Amino acid sequence: MSQPSWDAIFVGAGITSLACAAMLVKRDPGVRLLMVDKHIVVGGYASTFSRPKQGAVFDCSLHKLSGMAEGGNLIRILRDLGLDETLDLVYPKDYFCAYRDATELPLANDADGAERQLAERFPHQAEAIATFFEHVRTYGRNGYYQFQMLDGSFEPDMAQLRFAHRNLKHKTVRQALHELFDDPYLIEILAAPGIYVGGYSEDLGYLYYLHVVYATLNRGNAYVAGSSQHLSNLLAQQIEQAGGQILLSTRVDGVLTDGQGNATGIRTHRGVFHSSRVYINASPHYAVQHLFAADVELAATREKLTGLKPARSTTTVYLVTDLPPEQLGLQHSESMLFADDPAAGAELRMAAALSGYEAQLSERAFWEMSPIEVTNYHALDPAAGQVVCINVLDSIAHWPQRRTAQYRAKKQRACDTLVERLLRQVPGLRGHVLHTEVATPHTYVRFTNNTDGSGYGAMVGTDLKGHVFHHGFPVQGVQFLSAWVAGPSYEAAFGYAEMKARQWRRA
Repeated sequence: MSQPSWDAIFVGAGITSLACAAMLVKRDPGVRLLMVDKHIVVGGYASTFSRPKQGAVFDCSLHKLSGMAEGGNLIRILRDLGLDETLDLVYPKDYFCAYRDATELPLANDADGAERQLAERFPHQAEAIATFFEHVRTYGRNGYYQFQMLDGSFEPDMAQLRFAHRNLKHKTVRQALHELFDDPYLIEILAAPGIYVGGYSEDLGYLYYLHVVYATLNRGNAYVAGSSQHLSNLLAQQIEQAGGQILLSTRVDGVLTDGQGNATGIRTHRGVFHSSRVYINASPHYAVQHLFAADVELAATREKLTGLKPARSTTTVYLVTDLPPEQLGLQHSESMLFADDPAAGAELRMAAALSGYEAQLSERAFWEMSPIEVTNYHALDPAAGQVVCINVLDSIAHWPQRRTAQYRAKKQRACDTLVERLLRQVPGLRGHVLHTEVATPHTYVRFTNNTDGSGYGAMVGTDLKGHVFHHGFPVQGVQFLSAWVAGPSYEAAFGYAEMKARQWRRA
């Protein structure tokens, strides 16, 4: 069945699509937008699933929103959309609480306070700590306002940009922190926020990472009560109230062209939908492999994509407790748990990579020795249940295929290992866990089609050549959204969506 033409079609109802479409209907009232997604809810990773018997709602993503204080990009965009008062925002007291040897080190949720606390805890590193936070305030700030640089609304210090390009751009977080510090625990604490963007210290570029810290610590962070799904639903509501249409449970089978390099629409099991503009909010590797006919010349794009490395996936354990986690000793909304030997994790991860991700070595490297992030969602949103979420960055390469005995056994090992690490640090939780559930890298492939189960799009390392895969794309009218081009995080998604919306001109 053929349908009337739309002004634009969005393939995938992820957060970048939702943000871009919401901005378009605000900027251009009457624009006809169609959004199509194979899932049963909008949001992509910015969604939830529930377990009514447990009285629990589980968030599929860490919905810690950066840029939520004055001067932050995301709070400005949410205000422009009229969502700042509709969203019930929770501003946590702490950035996160570091745990090692059952000893807590809570960090204040502001840069000056965190710097002061770290200097007090690591006095022998105080000068280097001051240098790191100056890097954040200077070079992190410049990176943070990258989209504003493009539209001319932010004027950077060119001398700072030149220095960063010459001296910082080609270093990993691991290299830069080891040049500054000699305390392995401090290095791990400062590298821990890499989980917000899907990379360990050996993965991420230092210059990029400085902007991650600036975004979350210097420009404020908050959570949405009602979870990421609430934010996604509000955006979808704005789109539909303006006349847009969202089709769920609908897989897109292909992007159609006219044989002369122009997009003409999409093909689904519900029929063909026409538009000369198609926004793809999906992994570009998946899109190039599955969404275009053989007569579309994509060799150059495929070559560029060989340089676009997926960010890490995660292995996630959801817990439900019989009492509020705060009463059991988990006082902070977010905690980072570190191994007794904080330097061992990176060495083991690199050894695992060299081994081709041998299973036993990988389990020890990722699950036992790497930092894990624990979110006490009950402290942020009690109505969603007594829920705690454990996240660890992982690799799909050491996981067996789904629906096998080996896969089920490995899921249980992951659950046992990660939960036990939490119980060792917060022993009051022991005996109070009623329910556990595990999501693996394969889970994320199943629901999002993201390459290697990446929850963060592309890895932002020191080599960024693959990140321009969409430049010169051979099909006119096709544009790419999502974290694969915007960068990881909600704030990057909204910032990129804003840039795309500003470029909009109705055909």
